[in-house]
Amino acid sequence: MDLSLFQRLTASELDQYLSEIDLALEYHNRWLAAFNRALVCHDQEDIEHFSQDLLHQCYFGRWYKSMDQVVIKEESAFQNIGEVHEQLHVHARKLIDAVKHHYSISKEQYDQFTEINKSFRQAVNELKASIKHDLKLIATLMGKIFENAEEGVIITDKEANILNVNPAFCHVTGFEYDEVIGKNPRILHSGRQDEDFYKKLWHELTHNNRWEGEIWNRRKDGKIYPEWLSITAVMDDSGEVTHYVAIFSDITSQKDSEERLYYLAHYDNLSKLPNRLAFHDRLKHAISQARRSHHQVAVLFLDLDGFKEVNDSMGHNAGDQVIREVASRLSAAMRESDTIARFGGDEFTILISEIDERKGIETAAQKIIDAVAMPIHIENQDARVTTSIGISLYPQDGDDIETLIRQADMAMYEAKGAGKNKFIFFSQEGA
Repeated sequence: MDLSLFQRLTASELDQYLSEIDLALEYHNRWLAAFNRALVCHDQEDIEHFSQDLLHQCYFGRWYKSMDQVVIKEESAFQNIGEVHEQLHVHARKLIDAVKHHYSISKEQYDQFTEINKSFRQAVNELKASIKHDLKLIATLMGKIFENAEEGVIITDKEANILNVNPAFCHVTGFEYDEVIGKNPRILHSGRQDEDFYKKLWHELTHNNRWEGEIWNRRKDGKIYPEWLSITAVMDDSGEVTHYVAIFSDITSQKDSEERLYYLAHYDNLSKLPNRLAFHDRLKHAISQARRSHHQVAVLFLDLDGFKEVNDSMGHNAGDQVIREVASRLSAAMRESDTIARFGGDEFTILISEIDERKGIETAAQKIIDAVAMPIHIENQDARVTTSIGISLYPQDGDDIETLIRQADMAMYEAKGAGKNKFIFFSQEGA
């Protein structure tokens, strides 16, 4: 089977496949999202990444530069895209250089970047509009994308036997072209999805002529990877299915980015512990479970005694080492099921769930006090800090997140006032 079938199918289902024409634009959007994260988060690794050749990093730019079809290059809309795209990258370079050298970016500068990107999108839309009545252009462009797209493309007959795949399919899966022609796509099955999953997939494909979603497949070397897959049924003039076209992209890096962003949002970078947001989420979940199981939940609020003196006498680097060491000691002292969080500064919180008796909390609190009080060796010196702990219990001291944390915080200040390096349970009398 040659590419003309893919081109013909594309032309006959124009509205359905117009979005696929901009596979390159989709990768540009991913580039743009990563670029914006670099501007907002000031992550040094991202900044260094975008300090390199921005145009080379942009898949749309590489795709655009590689276009050698005269019928496409002569389109005024296509030429306009190139001009605006170049402006976008020139401005992007100015923004990333400013961040790299710790200059502030004004609202006007970023608004200008946004406006250029808006113009870029408009130019792409003009190209799409111009080709609606030019089937030759559509066929040429789709043939180019079939060969050069980073998305894998599979074309099968109505029995789902593979008729053609593009180079990206071979690159992602590790299979050679001749190894898959005539085979069923089930050679990619990872085993992650059960039979019911595939029944639902085919039911939707049969009734709606389209299925789209996340799926886990297996490469030739056995490695399992996530992909975003869309399958479309192609029909003849009588409405009978003649072929299926599947387009997929490896979303491993997207998954990694999502996990990294989740980590940045829910974990403290210095201590590597969950942060305030994550602690709130876990406490909310623990309270919900305790309501059903009729167990108690304890919230411990810790503040380091003498931390300011360490910072003032030994420097902030020493203070950071103290935070990391205390975090490590807390993790070693508590159970895996307990949540230890850095609440901010030199404050930590600990969540202990499924409590049956108060004695266990007292034992844990004293264990923490003993662990924190041990000297911390920093560059031939000993830093010494202790901790004051306030404790509140669900349900007797409160039945919501804010109340329990507030009561534990109040008890912690009571412990400080009573001489520090000790724990105190919240009581209405002491409040």
